[in-house]
Amino acid sequence: MRYEKLAEHGLRQESQDKINIHSLLSCRRRPAAGNNREGSRGEYFPGFSPVQTSLVKITCFTAAMLLIFISGCTNLTYVKPSSSSTPPESQMLQTNLYGRLDNWQPVGFEAKPFASLIQHSFCEEGGDFDPDVSGDGKWIVFSSLRHSPNPDIYIKRTSGSTATRLTSDPASEIQPNFSPSGDKVAYASNRSGNWDIWVIGVDGTNPVCLTNGNSNDIHPSWSPDGKYIVYCSFGSRSNQWELWIVDTANPSVKKYIGYGLFPEWSPNPKVSKIAYQQGRYRGSQWFSIWTLDMVDGEAKFPTEIISSVSHACICPTWSPDASKIAYSTVGGSSYEKAVPEAVVGSTGEDVWVIDIDGRNNLRLTQGDASNFSPNWSPDGRIFFCSDRKGIENIWSIKPNQVDFVAEKPIDLTRHPQGPVQAN
Repeated sequence: MRYEKLAEHGLRQESQDKINIHSLLSCRRRPAAGNNREGSRGEYFPGFSPVQTSLVKITCFTAAMLLIFISGCTNLTYVKPSSSSTPPESQMLQTNLYGRLDNWQPVGFEAKPFASLIQHSFCEEGGDFDPDVSGDGKWIVFSSLRHSPNPDIYIKRTSGSTATRLTSDPASEIQPNFSPSGDKVAYASNRSGNWDIWVIGVDGTNPVCLTNGNSNDIHPSWSPDGKYIVYCSFGSRSNQWELWIVDTANPSVKKYIGYGLFPEWSPNPKVSKIAYQQGRYRGSQWFSIWTLDMVDGEAKFPTEIISSVSHACICPTWSPDASKIAYSTVGGSSYEKAVPEAVVGSTGEDVWVIDIDGRNNLRLTQGDASNFSPNWSPDGRIFFCSDRKGIENIWSIKPNQVDFVAEKPIDLTRHPQGPVQAN
């Protein structure tokens, strides 16, 4: 309606301008007596010669045209030209009910954070994996096959390229984990014939075995105070992976806390939780990510954080303030060929981040490379292993939606099921 009124006003103004111009052009003063000439060229202004009269008319006409131009510019209204022509049917885009074009194929979207993606190890033979970052963010400890067919433990600076060997044994040493003080490293070794939990100094001295039974014990993780280590052990009676806690000062004291695999203790003392993965007992039976609360030394409130029917959720790791969990996914098409790939060019082996309440599930990697074993650093970067260049090496990425410098450490005070110090 507003544009119609403006157009109507412009037409009225243009008509009025034409009337004024017509009056101006047809204005003829009555000639004086004795000087009245009429002929085919019309009447002349009194006192002027024919040439002078023509010049006056030309001047008036020019002024009138200028007036029309100025008036039209001040009342200009744009009207979009209408077109009755339509493109041929062969050029029209056809969509279905899902908004997809004809011959549509799913294509994997891969964000390319060139500024935040950093390579930290440069192994050209074998491979580096199982990274863990020290509490000050200056060091990385990891397993490597760079010098032997069985993995050993190495340590290096996060910003350097040289690596120092901590273990040198014909057996395999995997899954290292820094102590909270950063002076020791716990890891799993099969040097005694089965997998056990060991602790060694960051200078490669004083290796100590914490478990020495017939079961296979792997994946150690320190408590925030450094007094305990949680690990998983394959139960000879249950035939399942079980979660156990061992006292580092008195290794003979052990405690069973439930079923699960790859446990990770929260680094925040205010959030007394352990994250782990556990297989479902129905349907797809994929692994999903769980947490449990440690209340007065007892494990309570097992809570499922994330699950999927198309891939397994594995290897959980805590953010520095324990408000988020990073984890890996493994698609069924990668190994079992049971579930078709949902996205072309995607292996399903990627790194994700999720809040501990199950919200804000963010995918960090995607493509034809395998990305696994995430681990947080104090500045919010996530270190992980990737074969994006053909050989497994350690990389890191910083989620652009996570800024731990600006956030205060989260304080989860009460659990909805009871008055306990938990989420």
